[in-house]
Amino acid sequence: MVKDELILKLLKELDKQRPKYTKLLNYYEGKHKILYDKAKVDETRADERAFFNYCRKTVQNYTGYLLGKAINYTSRSNDKEFLNTIELYFSHWEKSHNISLKQQTEIFGHAFEVSFVNTDGQFQSTYFNPLEMIALHDGSIDRNISVGVRKYKVEYDDTEYVDVWDSDEYCRYTLNGQVLKLIEQKTHFFSNCPVTEVANNDSKKSAFEDIIPIVDIYNRIQSTAANEIEDHRQAYLVIENADLTQEAAQKMKENGIILTPAGAKVYWATKTGNGSFVKDMLKDWQDEIYIQTNQVNLNENFSSNTSGVSIRLKLQELENISAIKESIFEKTLKKRLKLFCEWLDKAKNKQYDWRDIQVSFTRNVPVDEASIVTMVKELQGILPNEELISWLPRVTNPPVSIERLKEEKDSYGLDNTGQGLLDDE
Repeated sequence: MVKDELILKLLKELDKQRPKYTKLLNYYEGKHKILYDKAKVDETRADERAFFNYCRKTVQNYTGYLLGKAINYTSRSNDKEFLNTIELYFSHWEKSHNISLKQQTEIFGHAFEVSFVNTDGQFQSTYFNPLEMIALHDGSIDRNISVGVRKYKVEYDDTEYVDVWDSDEYCRYTLNGQVLKLIEQKTHFFSNCPVTEVANNDSKKSAFEDIIPIVDIYNRIQSTAANEIEDHRQAYLVIENADLTQEAAQKMKENGIILTPAGAKVYWATKTGNGSFVKDMLKDWQDEIYIQTNQVNLNENFSSNTSGVSIRLKLQELENISAIKESIFEKTLKKRLKLFCEWLDKAKNKQYDWRDIQVSFTRNVPVDEASIVTMVKELQGILPNEELISWLPRVTNPPVSIERLKEEKDSYGLDNTGQGLLDDE
């Protein structure tokens, strides 16, 4: 059981880092700096605040590109029973969970996955972000987590709760100031702490942290241009040979009329601003956002008949970054499978080796399915069928698909080539 002193130290560190993660969440949700800047001194001037949420766009692009298509599991030993077991227990929650978990890592730079046994007695995993959870590593080379601490409130309940996981137990406390009160304690199913830290990259940096200053500049330029147009600040009304007070001029502006003495001259003095300069500047900042996030503006330089290979070449930098993210996320999946096997052993008396499972990701980009099908057909007999079928973008579980195909052939009296087996011939 973790000592109260250690839990309180971790909670203090959690509170200390909260401002950083709150800012990241605000920018993802569209609560940008420009919306909270001081109002203009002249209340008669337009003060519109436009913001462009490239932060959310970046997170969605990274997540969708890597996990938009379901993860495939294959067995090195061709253990179909194990694969079917994974499919049975994971299919109803894993895909949406993976996407949500990856979004959290993209927003905050890292997040936490906790495996547990749900109220139905089934294995499941959930996720928490660093606004509510902190973990302590054990100092080993593997950087395993020895303690995970979460602080939270329940809706319509002012009580603060603290959940703690260690290598043996799960404990739940209430927190009143600096006083912890234990309200639940139980042994969990697993051989070590079921908390996994999932990093976004080697520096645990948010996907959009580097572009926040650029987004602020882009927002200000767009807002300033919009306010100038709304206020007609491209032109100023000039009244010559008229003695007007500021109050009188303001009143005429509000009433939409101009009263001047005989001989006065009224005309517009227009600005000679270079609109193309502003447009080019906005384009430069927009391009810099895509460069800094290693992404491509798919709204430009793409025709309707652009091939999947061409798009992949455009996405090479995004692919390089995604390959790193994939390797990190794969470790999380392997840790999840390891804990799942421990649960199967204790709860179902079934023994499997999690290391037998290979994980494969399919990039969510347009592909030439007809070419892939042709390639699969041409390589039959050269590569294993399960591997070939895994290349097909619409197939999420190759072993299950092969088994179903075999069952259909058996039921219709077809051999492996698909030819009919006629008993009367």
